[in-house]
Amino acid sequence: METVKLRFQYTQSEYIKAERQYLISNKTIHKYDIALVAVFLLLSVVYMLFSSFSVFSILIFGLIIVVTALGSYLYILMPILKFKQTAKYHEEYTLVFSKETIKFKTQSMESEIKWDIYSALWENRDFYYLIQAPRIYTLIPKRVFKDLNEKQLFEEIAQSRVKTIKHV
Repeated sequence: METVKLRFQYTQSEYIKAERQYLISNKTIHKYDIALVAVFLLLSVVYMLFSSFSVFSILIFGLIIVVTALGSYLYILMPILKFKQTAKYHEEYTLVFSKETIKFKTQSMESEIKWDIYSALWENRDFYYLIQAPRIYTLIPKRVFKDLNEKQLFEEIAQSRVKTIKHV
């Protein structure tokens, strides 16, 4: 039985990069959101000035500030806090992939799971995301593969077990 055994530990920078790429890939945040916020912010300031600071214009401006703050928190701050506050991201992972199961092992836990908990495999230049549900995924950095053959074997195993393959 062919298996792929990966051993790695996430770095803070790669985890943050992966989480931000995921937010854009699953459309939680769109690439054009920053430009859209800037336009709405400018329009609300102009409206506030022309309406002599009416209550409505101030409410619109406040709403745009709140949306901007939430988006900034979600994209900039949340991935950093999530990495720092989640102990499992600081442990060394050993993952063994076979056609039947995936074995997870860290210092604090060991488990064997079936592939059917995953619904999709997403891939980009730097990472694989094994998707379980929205915002729940297993992150596999591509840097952890020994060579191209090991990476191809992982792809073959994963593609034979998950329903959806998506290049993001």
